[in-house]
Amino acid sequence: MEKKNEQHMKIIKGEYGYVLEDVPHLSDYIPNLPTYPNPLQDNPAYSAVKQYFVHEDDTVVQKVVAHKDSQRGIHFRRAGPRQKVYFQPGEVDACVVTCGGLCPGLNTVIREIVCSLYHMYGVTKVIGIDGGYKGFYAKNTIPLDPKFVNVIHKRGGTVIGTSRGGHDTKKIVDRIQDRKINQVYIIGGDGTQKGAAAIYEEIRRRGLKIVVSGIPKTIDNDISVIDRSFGFDTAVEEAQRAINAAHVEADSMENGIGLVKLMGRYSGFIAMYATLASRDVDCCLIPESPFYLEGKGGLFEYIEDRLKENGHMVIVIAEGAGQELLSENQDEKDASGNKLLKDVGLWMSHKIKEHFAQIKTIVNLKYIDPTYMIRAIPSNASDNVYCTLLAQSAVHGAMAGFTGVTVGLVNGRHTYIPFERITEQQNKVCITDRMWARLLASTNQPSFLGMNDVARAKEERITAESSERENNKNNSA
Repeated sequence: MEKKNEQHMKIIKGEYGYVLEDVPHLSDYIPNLPTYPNPLQDNPAYSAVKQYFVHEDDTVVQKVVAHKDSQRGIHFRRAGPRQKVYFQPGEVDACVVTCGGLCPGLNTVIREIVCSLYHMYGVTKVIGIDGGYKGFYAKNTIPLDPKFVNVIHKRGGTVIGTSRGGHDTKKIVDRIQDRKINQVYIIGGDGTQKGAAAIYEEIRRRGLKIVVSGIPKTIDNDISVIDRSFGFDTAVEEAQRAINAAHVEADSMENGIGLVKLMGRYSGFIAMYATLASRDVDCCLIPESPFYLEGKGGLFEYIEDRLKENGHMVIVIAEGAGQELLSENQDEKDASGNKLLKDVGLWMSHKIKEHFAQIKTIVNLKYIDPTYMIRAIPSNASDNVYCTLLAQSAVHGAMAGFTGVTVGLVNGRHTYIPFERITEQQNKVCITDRMWARLLASTNQPSFLGMNDVARAKEERITAESSERENNKNNSA
């Protein structure tokens, strides 16, 4: 197999168009590192396992759908325990940090990182960095052990605190060195993972035996490559409660309108899946699909028609939808560099009331914004299991010496993914895909797209697919 390095992401090529986008390893820049037998082979929990360790050549394909003449395509290294590890339990000093906004499942990930290090590998020195990246500059840390984290998964939020911004790569690495930390677990979204990549690069430049492992976190499910992000299932489930409340309110009044604003700055996955799951929604508005209010085929006309037909309706709107329609929209940003959004839900409620006042029709509109309630709840059963496996995969990878890596689910298998693949683009709802068509068919709402919009969306999709095929072809060459 041929190997080449692109910004420390190792590209390994095989026959029939096989391409492995591999992750960095400590041995890439530190020669002659000693290895040790994996203590899992003596762990009673694994005594009944037929195969303790993942085979070194196991990989997971990015795209599972293929044609008879398809090339094998891009693969990622399969996550899991390795036969040899690069740390002895006694020498490990690990830290965990959470950054950005809250998300269901944060405490579960923290708990399982700590418990996996303790119970699987015998590591006893684990600390939490208090308050996100800014916490690296402070002296306060939180000792983490199985007793401390035992029941934290039943609570929302993060027991070690979080913050936005505050990233100074060199200062952070200085503090990591000062504290003699050699395993860094970073839980956060797109901006956090970019910061983690910068920390890894600085550690590599200094030639330090320190692994950096990322666990991607975004409630919006907008991280590319992976199947889904943790907390998303919980968010959709909780969003249904708000939708149900809006439906009850709307159905109980003449010309009742329930308006629910859900999370989704740039991607409308929560709004789309909650709509499909609830079956009580008449209209779903997301950032990826433009809409307009007035005129033939506009939102106001659709609302009028639904009220005449059913006497009530429910509208779900993602927080990033229709931002271009708000005249007061500005380019302000928060500490993480995210664009500050106006409250489109509140704006929309005022616009609907104004419209029906002008046509002298009484409507009873109830506006529900459950955003912070959803972010702050504990994760559900599905996300708890997912968080557990993500944390264990991160620990297995760190002990095996993989660094500059993000863990994630690809086609149902846990994998190690290079940082740059996670941060290169955001995952968005494709409005020319079948899933969005399923939603339109379910709600019977108009698409609000003209012929030019449809043509533009298809052209963008074709261009993206063509670019991906070209990259695959170049990698296979």
